[in-house]
Amino acid sequence: MVAGPQRDWTMSAIPNHAKSESVPAASWTGLALLTAAYTVSFVDRTAVSVVQGKIKSELQLTDWQIGLMIGPAFAIVYSLAGLPLARLSEKHNRAHLLAWCVAVWSIMAMACGLARDFVGLFLARMGVGIGEAGGNPASHSLIADFFPEDRRATAIAIYTLGAPLGTFLGAAGVGWLAASVGWRQAFLLLGLPGFVLVAAIVLWLRDPDRKAVAGDKPAASDTAPSLRSVVRDLLRNPAFRHLVWGGSLVVLVGYCLAAFLPALLVRTYQLPLAQVGLITGIVAGLGGAIGTMAGGLAGDRWGRGQPRRLALVTALAVFPAPLLLAGGIMSRSLPLAVAGSFLAMIAIYGYVAPAFAQVHALASTRSRATVTSIYYLVTNLVGLGIGPPLIGAASDFWARRALDLDAAGFARTCLQPAGRSPPACAAAMAEGMEAALLAMSVLPLLAGIHFLVVARRYRQQGS
Repeated sequence: MVAGPQRDWTMSAIPNHAKSESVPAASWTGLALLTAAYTVSFVDRTAVSVVQGKIKSELQLTDWQIGLMIGPAFAIVYSLAGLPLARLSEKHNRAHLLAWCVAVWSIMAMACGLARDFVGLFLARMGVGIGEAGGNPASHSLIADFFPEDRRATAIAIYTLGAPLGTFLGAAGVGWLAASVGWRQAFLLLGLPGFVLVAAIVLWLRDPDRKAVAGDKPAASDTAPSLRSVVRDLLRNPAFRHLVWGGSLVVLVGYCLAAFLPALLVRTYQLPLAQVGLITGIVAGLGGAIGTMAGGLAGDRWGRGQPRRLALVTALAVFPAPLLLAGGIMSRSLPLAVAGSFLAMIAIYGYVAPAFAQVHALASTRSRATVTSIYYLVTNLVGLGIGPPLIGAASDFWARRALDLDAAGFARTCLQPAGRSPPACAAAMAEGMEAALLAMSVLPLLAGIHFLVVARRYRQQGS
């Protein structure tokens, strides 16, 4: 971002064609460490979703409370803490900051296994969110310094593979661990990989000079622009606004599908926990990985240096998701439900890399972490902060409606330890979860419309 009167945030300020440059081996090493950190973060944040049935039964929680624990407990502090931590990464060593963040979220993930009630678990999840808040802004800023503009979508896709890979490891691994040693002990074991990663980051990750590489918009000076100027310019940019709102809807669907697919599999198809973890890991992990790489490769190959085409890639990626997700749920067939969710996850993750390539293009060398943090702030507050409790509340509502009970009556009748509630409760809670996920399935269509508006804005500016 250019400070002062030279600042240009129109679409024409984004480079259309940038000459590629070679990428040194140190950049690939750095990318590998950043991807490892992102993977570990998703293992820690996914674990709660996989064992939610055990937690719900032991602590006697509603789906709304489960949604609060999965969503706002993590998302609010994750989003709000991300901005000040991003500002630190603009001014200080990003590798050192990342090492501290990994240590904090690993300790707090272990604390989840020590919680004895809803409040304790809620606070531990907040701690995980605080630790993970600094990881993404610093990592995206480093990636933008490691790679030239026309190689960046692929680099972002590789980094973003940490999300589906971590989701797979978190779902399958924690599901197996929880079935073997219990959900509390599983959380205690989750912190160990994080401490190994901290040592690797300290030894091998270096913070490069913040110099513009091919296709970048250079900063006006070596100092970071003020937060006020960054926010002001972003709010004036219609493409960024629609990119954020579209991304928020996609994030909501992606997080909620990964969060509540285990509940759907247990309630509707009565699957054991280890099998639920494996299926969830395949759907969210493998499906997310395929979508991430496909979106990154398509962004670099078809949208190479052309923001309008990058926006079209994001739109075309998410449009199939509603039909796939709704069709699978309505089939009431386990193979079709898993296949529909798997293909929908591919579509959802296909938006990630080309969307972030556009975010990077809208920032200068000294504002990338801040711009990325602002993007995460909005998308996570909407997608993760609002999404899970909203879906949980909708599930509770439809379950109560199926039994014709009010909230108090539903709690007395159905929120009992395993085996003590009437069989009708299980059927009603399965129906409630299906209805909530069906209502959610339309949102990628609205997100795609936002991305088409972004493409139109680029076209109007000749980008």
